Amino acid sequence: MNMNADMNYRLPLWGRTLVIIAVMVLAVLTSLGVVPLAKLMNVPFSKLQGAGFEPTFRTMSIVILYSASQFLLIWLVMRLIHKRPFASLGFRRPFWAPLLIGTGAGILIKGADTLLLCLFGKNAALASNIPAGTPLLTVAGYFLLWLLFLLTLNSLKEELVFRAYPIEQFNDRKKFMPLIIVLISLVFSAVHHIIEPFSLSAFISRFIIAVFFSYVYFRTRSIWLVAGLHNGTNFLGFLLGGQWTSGGLLRLTFDYPSETVVILIDIFMMTAATVLFHLIWKRQGDRLRAYFSLPEKQA
Repeated sequence: MNMNADMNYRLPLWGRTLVIIAVMVLAVLTSLGVVPLAKLMNVPFSKLQGAGFEPTFRTMSIVILYSASQFLLIWLVMRLIHKRPFASLGFRRPFWAPLLIGTGAGILIKGADTLLLCLFGKNAALASNIPAGTPLLTVAGYFLLWLLFLLTLNSLKEELVFRAYPIEQFNDRKKFMPLIIVLISLVFSAVHHIIEPFSLSAFISRFIIAVFFSYVYFRTRSIWLVAGLHNGTNFLGFLLGGQWTSGGLLRLTFDYPSETVVILIDIFMMTAATVLFHLIWKRQGDRLRAYFSLPEKQA
């Protein structure tokens, strides 16, 4: 990749900042639009959220329309305002390996976090969540539908809007990157609480996860790797709870420790993940830059 071409921006810094703010606002307004759309299609809003999601024709239509609007928003802004290719937002090769590696890493991180919650909590129990007598083909069909159109599509959409797009607009201002990462992570966390009740532990958890994902993207510039990480953390969360038709094949139940303990566990896990990735990048940076086709030197 040519560094000079990478930093050839059409808009000045202040112009890019205003556009990013406008895009974030539009992205939030788009998410708010899900509420009237659900009412119009007579879909209970509880059926569109998290573990309570039910994959019907109506709910799937809402999810796909919402995701498509986010992709279209970024595509239009990149083509009409920034005059830069949409593919420059982290859609670089390789594709499959980073996606799968990221997914595996995300599962390990979420798995360790869940294990600590169970150890500090009480009465942990794991059981099947699939109704007795359900055909295996039916289970596989629902699981594949969830994996492709709900899990992966959602991860890719959120990484595009809240990571790749804003970060790529500041390649020539890397000294501002820590502040940018904090700000977009705060927005990412806040947006999720527009359509669900506020919880301090959930907000902090999403914030520190977003910081980790942002740092990984800043270093690798691969949307596939961070989408994989996003996939992995969400995968295990859904696998162990919620509707079996939306990924919840198992049901893990336990008494949660106090909110303070939950927050401390989340902070510990994501700090450890960030430090581990930083050490790997520090030791293998040249090889990783070559693997992700990055310039030889990256601040």
